[in-house]
Amino acid sequence: MAEVVVRELRKSFGTVEVLKGIDLSIADGEMVAVLGPSGCGKSTLLRLVAGLETVTGGEIRIGARRVNELEPKDRDIAMVFQNYALYPHMTVYDNMAYGLKNRRVPRPEIAARVKRAAEILGLEELLDRKPRQLSGGQRQRVAMGRAIVREPEVFLFDEPLSNLDAKLRVQMRHEIRQLQARLGTTGIYVTHDQVEAMTLGDRLVVMNEGRIEQVGAPLEVYERPASLFVAGFIGSPPMNGFPARLGEDRASLVIDRIRLPLAGPLAAAAAAPVVAGIRPEHLQCSADGPLALAVDWVEILGADTVAHGRIAGDHRICVRLPGGTIVHAGDTLRLSVPPDRLHLFDPGSGLRIADAS
Repeated sequence: MAEVVVRELRKSFGTVEVLKGIDLSIADGEMVAVLGPSGCGKSTLLRLVAGLETVTGGEIRIGARRVNELEPKDRDIAMVFQNYALYPHMTVYDNMAYGLKNRRVPRPEIAARVKRAAEILGLEELLDRKPRQLSGGQRQRVAMGRAIVREPEVFLFDEPLSNLDAKLRVQMRHEIRQLQARLGTTGIYVTHDQVEAMTLGDRLVVMNEGRIEQVGAPLEVYERPASLFVAGFIGSPPMNGFPARLGEDRASLVIDRIRLPLAGPLAAAAAAPVVAGIRPEHLQCSADGPLALAVDWVEILGADTVAHGRIAGDHRICVRLPGGTIVHAGDTLRLSVPPDRLHLFDPGSGLRIADAS
């Protein structure tokens, strides 16, 4: 096991800068989920740690060693890919043992490691099968088993569940989390799926356009997003955002002619423009609510009903309601806004106004 530290990490492909100075420390035994949209640089970051890409600038350390110039085989890492990458002509046993054979590990030790990994992953009865005889979930377990037998200092997961169906993804998330906790190995898990990130990561690293937007515990990132990007990326549906201004008293928020109380006065200029944010699940239906939502679209999701529409000034928002709530397109919902649930962001930088809530 080992700490992973990257400092001022940069990567360019030709004139295109993909990573723009990444600073991140991952504690020994910690599982960090790196989350972001396609093209944000998260897989490039993982490939740099693995040694599959060369570093343009900055430093990567695994444990006490600087590994920038080391080959992947010398970094003491193991990687689990999206596409399993199993050898179709080999049995499960041989797929799991292949890397150890190449490193000339003694046969008795190979057998012991494969047996131990198979027991952990429930593969004991499948060791003589070929990959074509396995389900998608079983193949992913074999890929993880191949990583486990290496007994690496760091596990690297590159969107390993993307090829699985929804039910199997839930099961595999549970198994990966249990596995990482049992082994106590440092892990970096790259995904574009916020549910995977929230459930698997001790901390989240949210990336955007080659930079880190926020690092924090899953609930911290959800409850106090550091920027408009994070607020819109974390949560399903994402946080509502609409232009507003601070009242002259600095203790209220004005949306067109509607005034909403804040949790407390802000140390900011009076009447300053802001972007106000509130999560759909935090809006409350109330007969005398100050916001009137003109509903134009309803999603019935079973446990939840999500109503989409417009409020004052033609701003689009949505509200998450309990399942079974009867609401139709064309209805008007009166909504109240708990002051302690409001989030305020600077419209220029997109950054959170720190004392908003």
